[in-house]
Amino acid sequence: MLKIILFVAVTLSFSALAQQKIPIGSFNQMPVVDQPSLSPDGQRIAVITNRDDVTQVSIFSFSDPNDVTTLLGLDGEKFRIEDVSWANNKRIIVKVTQPFKADGLQLRTTHLYSASVDGQSIFELNKRTGGKLTQWEFYRARPELLSVLPKEPNHILVTIQDVRDDYYSSVFKVNINNGDFEKYLPNQHKILYWHVNRLGEVLLAVGTDDDKTTDFRYYYTRKSVKSDWKLVKKTEAYRTATFAPELYEPETNSIVVVSDRKLNKDALWRYYIDSGKFELLGEAPGKLDINGPIWQRTGDSYHIVGFSYTDNFIKRVYFDPKSEATSKQIVQLFSKSGLQAFFYSRDEAQNRYIISTVSDNKSPVFYLYDKAAKKISPWYGQYPALSKVKLANVTPFEYKARDGMKLNGYVTLPHGVKNPPLVVFPHGGPYGIRDFQYFDPFVQLFASRGYAVLQINYRGSGGFGNNYLTSGYGQWGKSMQTDIIDAVSWVQQQKLADTNNACIVGASYGGYAALAAAYQTPKQFKCIVSIAGVADMDSQVRHWRRRGHKSFIRNAVNKADINLSPISPAFHAEKFEAPVLLIHGKVDTRVSYRQSTKMHDALKKAGKKVELKLFKFGTHHLNDAANRKQAMSLMVNFLDDHLK
Repeated sequence: MLKIILFVAVTLSFSALAQQKIPIGSFNQMPVVDQPSLSPDGQRIAVITNRDDVTQVSIFSFSDPNDVTTLLGLDGEKFRIEDVSWANNKRIIVKVTQPFKADGLQLRTTHLYSASVDGQSIFELNKRTGGKLTQWEFYRARPELLSVLPKEPNHILVTIQDVRDDYYSSVFKVNINNGDFEKYLPNQHKILYWHVNRLGEVLLAVGTDDDKTTDFRYYYTRKSVKSDWKLVKKTEAYRTATFAPELYEPETNSIVVVSDRKLNKDALWRYYIDSGKFELLGEAPGKLDINGPIWQRTGDSYHIVGFSYTDNFIKRVYFDPKSEATSKQIVQLFSKSGLQAFFYSRDEAQNRYIISTVSDNKSPVFYLYDKAAKKISPWYGQYPALSKVKLANVTPFEYKARDGMKLNGYVTLPHGVKNPPLVVFPHGGPYGIRDFQYFDPFVQLFASRGYAVLQINYRGSGGFGNNYLTSGYGQWGKSMQTDIIDAVSWVQQQKLADTNNACIVGASYGGYAALAAAYQTPKQFKCIVSIAGVADMDSQVRHWRRRGHKSFIRNAVNKADINLSPISPAFHAEKFEAPVLLIHGKVDTRVSYRQSTKMHDALKKAGKKVELKLFKFGTHHLNDAANRKQAMSLMVNFLDDHLK
């Protein structure tokens, strides 16, 4: 029987807690620990840690939480530690990015570091190039991790846009002990993406062609590293069923793929190359999409052991009965405490695990599970200042849009507040992204201030099948926008919050939706907050076109190829009535900060109330400690000034 050591719950008076305003500092920190992963032998944990405004990579002992080695840290807003991967039991690979501009286009460069777990040896993995490089040559020469090699623990595979292969993706083998690069695989078929098999061998590739008017993808396989490549499949974006390869199995000459074929939703299939037939491996209930396969390393190979999907919370399905039973045991164990739990990381032998737990009103906490000792103990929480406070419940709901389409979302009501003011909080994306029932620091921050929070999975959101997704194509400022307003009407009908005392806050597409609401329904909201939002759609389309997203524009955004100024908030500043707060990062690679400066200038010219905050090294997301603190304070003060 499992022994479990849980945090002791602190009993608080609900009435007293309703009056207690949780400090904003409890919400605006970056997670204390992020992306923890076990070493192959299960002895150590590599993790990204955040302390004050410093992001670090640390190595913890699994057995002794006080045994910690800090390998490297980045102080400041410019650099970001994105990912940490175990190459072997003694070395990790750290991915760092920084802003970079080429020909006026804002980008981020990737830097890979090899670090020993004792911190004694840390160096950048950088292919040596002769002569001075242009901006684009420097950007393309940055390596991206493709795979660790289970049978070659001192080497990894990386991809580089090599000039010798006309800047298509080429594969190099890198010695992680001395940084030597060796050309592993040239690019012969305009390959964009490579995939490895269970052993880390590159046996699957996805390529393109030179035709700029189409968006075809070509799939190549080879049965061994000594075999020739063979074209086995061709698809066209938005025209044929999706075909996202996950694993090529030379033993059966088949590819495991995520595809929306037949079922009109993403499911896991096996494609048999010789016969051209498909076999269904797994699907989510009803119209739900799967999120993707579950991978697991065993010994010197990787395996797909199941798949996951989201039904408010993420669910996991394992093909192996033993793994399924173990997973269910953990799920049931923590569900008694109202927590959603799953295996976040495991060692090769499947003796030691990191378990992630979270709920709608409890922030994520990681636990360590020693299977041999039959013991589970708490490790670290991401937001420790919130571990002993009662947060608001997040409740799912369904409603009908004005055209009869069934949609869904979430309502979060503050404790002890009757008829609370409303904050409408549409998610970004828009396509393929969705809101969940999970803890969200922004949602809980708003609720802690006495505001009800409304999140909407408007049409175009992901996870609910093709019809839900594609019904949002071409609907910027149209049906996707009225879906949000219809959800506000639903809240009003249910008498859950004061919809006449409401603000709308959004980031990315959500920022666009907030600005669109300001001119389309100017009397609905008392204030508008747009974080990295689009203000000029024609300008944004030009930005996407420069980045090669022509098919996305043609099929999902602007099918009619028309002037988009009618749905661009910057051209309707005179219709705004509510004051506006604009927040944007100046190194945003997805939406230029000039979108916000253009909106600001238009509103100023129209004599409207507007504030603008730009972060010098801010990205598309508020994922830097200093920026998040400032942004959250600005947002809360802005809401407090205009609501209540």
